[in-house]
Amino acid sequence: MARRDKYILKSEYALKNLKHISVIIIISFVVLILRLLYLQVAKHNYFLQLSKKNTIRLLRTIAPRGDILTADGVYYAKNRPSFSVYLFKTKKINKEYLKELGKLLNMDEQDLKNKLQVSPMYTSVLIKSGISRKTVFELLFSDKLSPYINISVTPKRFYPNNAVSHANIVGYISEVSLKDLKKDPYLHVGDYIGRKGIEEKYDRVLRGKSGLKEIEVSSTGAIVKTISETPPKKGENITLTVNSKLQEFIFNLFKKDNLRGSVVVMRPNGAILAIVNSDSFDPNYFVEGLTKKEWQKLKKEHLLHLFDISTQGAYPPGSLIKPFMALAALKEHIITPKTVLYCPYAIKIGKYTYRDWRYGGFGRINLIRALESSSDVFFYQIGMKLGIERIDYNLSKFGFGQSPGLFPYCTPGNLPSKEWKFKKLHQGWYIGDTISTSIGQGYFLASPLQVALAFSMIANNGIGYQPYLAKTAEKTIKYVFKSKYYNEIKKALWLVVNGPYGTGHKAQIKGLDICGKTGTSQVVTSKVYKKIKKLLKKKKIELSKAIKYFPHAWFASFAPLDKPQVVVVVFLFHGEHSSNAAAFAKIIYEELLKLNLLNGFTNLEDGQIHGDNKKSNNST
Repeated sequence: MARRDKYILKSEYALKNLKHISVIIIISFVVLILRLLYLQVAKHNYFLQLSKKNTIRLLRTIAPRGDILTADGVYYAKNRPSFSVYLFKTKKINKEYLKELGKLLNMDEQDLKNKLQVSPMYTSVLIKSGISRKTVFELLFSDKLSPYINISVTPKRFYPNNAVSHANIVGYISEVSLKDLKKDPYLHVGDYIGRKGIEEKYDRVLRGKSGLKEIEVSSTGAIVKTISETPPKKGENITLTVNSKLQEFIFNLFKKDNLRGSVVVMRPNGAILAIVNSDSFDPNYFVEGLTKKEWQKLKKEHLLHLFDISTQGAYPPGSLIKPFMALAALKEHIITPKTVLYCPYAIKIGKYTYRDWRYGGFGRINLIRALESSSDVFFYQIGMKLGIERIDYNLSKFGFGQSPGLFPYCTPGNLPSKEWKFKKLHQGWYIGDTISTSIGQGYFLASPLQVALAFSMIANNGIGYQPYLAKTAEKTIKYVFKSKYYNEIKKALWLVVNGPYGTGHKAQIKGLDICGKTGTSQVVTSKVYKKIKKLLKKKKIELSKAIKYFPHAWFASFAPLDKPQVVVVVFLFHGEHSSNAAAFAKIIYEELLKLNLLNGFTNLEDGQIHGDNKKSNNST
């Protein structure tokens, strides 16, 4: 009996254990079912997205930038198709993969890492544009690289029609940097943005709107089908006020005569017809990027002049400021147009002597003659009477010391004042500083564009318009200087070119009535310059070494006298004599006539005008 009870007890024990096991199994199934429900219901969208990311890729299609063309229909910037490489960012992309990809694309491994680092996971990142067909095939037929690579045809910027002649206007584009990406949320890795000129100023207008393509890929990375596509929207085209024939003519004129400098040709309303630098670059260099080695090579060969002389260069304007000094003195009632001052060869202030440019001086002359002959001593005297505060105040009304605003990087130049000198040099202001400022020397600096804007104000009887390059730009009044003496100033400037004592005779075209002002700005002291000239005459120094000591030459002008249609400013690096700049300007005016850019002057013969304008009868 005891033995039977023993088996009964064991059976009850087994049954009890079986119940425990059943409970564990049931609980396990419940947990498993709950987990399956969680994964398939609660986390359905999450895993669906992961699944899609393994088979579906989103490609951002780059929008073509808007074209840039001139007033006469010549394209300065266009687009053409090119191959671009996109890399799908996934955790499977390792160092070895990037090393091999970089070798094939001729890219630094670190650059590839940087591009991926700032891009979200499971997105296609634009790695390189403008690759060759050979590289495309090498990528697609590489079993290791191809699964994460996509090749797309994208627009590539290029600059046709002798781009070097107008690079300072158009600027260039280059790939965005990390700083650009942080600054602008609409930019993506691999995008290109404008760096200078029109490309920079109107970047957002030219950029357009990117498209989006959703594609399905196989396990090998091959495209199975396109699921959806939003096409990109091309950026807006920009038509410039520039005349391409005039722009290229002036650029070639610099090269032909082996001269360096800048020319601004502008309508009095601010529309720029040409803005030329002798030193330039090819914007096509930057489209695909430059390695450090390529950059250094171009710099060494003097093929990469990014400095814009016309807008960024600041140089002493010399005698060009005399008309503005005259207007300031007239407004402040220091003189009248009939005021006569005695102008000897030199005046002495303390232990310093300040000479005129003409040996023997000019004697007793009035304002009109002083401007015509460009007397320094006359303006020394009115400068001292005005004082630097009134000089600074009045000349600022013509835009001196302020950016013309054509581009963000335009220089303000320098209109010196007591405050500026103390802040910059920690020195007091002396009467000699005022005398130098009175003839545009010393600390006075201006760009060719600033000078053009200032002279347009004389042409407009005191109204200065914001300079502009895009035809759609609004015409904006930037400066106003009211005076009842503009006719007298214009008369004096007409005499500079056409009068018996004028310094700008070489710009004269009979019948056109050009009004202008010559200017020479010293690079070294007169004493050093004369010494260099003597050495040159005795052939003890080569011209190529001596020329850097020669003064800069200016000629600023507008025409015709009665109803000005154009402003022309010429600046020649170390041009030595302002008459050289005047002669250069004459050639430009002749080209303006040939291109019919001056209304009413279709034919000039023997000084007679066949058109709406009549020859001025102004006399000395």
